Amino acid sequence: MKPEKVSLLIVGLIWLAVSIRLLLTGVQGLLTLDIGPKLIIFASIGVIIGLLKGRFILQKVATKYCNNAKSITFTENDMYIGWIKVLGIRGFVLLGIMMSIGYFLRNSSIDKAILGIICLAVSLGLGYASKVFFANAKAS
Repeated sequence: MKPEKVSLLIVGLIWLAVSIRLLLTGVQGLLTLDIGPKLIIFASIGVIIGLLKGRFILQKVATKYCNNAKSITFTENDMYIGWIKVLGIRGFVLLGIMMSIGYFLRNSSIDKAILGIICLAVSLGLGYASKVFFANAKAS
């Protein structure tokens, strides 16, 4: 396999793994509500926001990363660490900021149901957009 393909697969798997983890946190937060209309409304809001965010924001970000990966010169040594080149410094800064915001939200006094909506939305957006990495890895 080419290093570019492996790197895109790894970045896609990272996005998908984070998506699954946030999905579990989101569902756990939403389940603090009693089963009923409130739960359905909150979950629906999270799903709608997540799919819109995935389609119109995160999918563009993922496409940008994939396009940048095409311009990167990969060596055979980049087979398993080339994903670091794909994300770049800006990607790691963004990851750090998002992790800090997540830590702050989890440890704040924000209602768990609201946290559930946020986590569900980000989760679905990341999961939706991760398909871009897999499609580009398949094409390369």
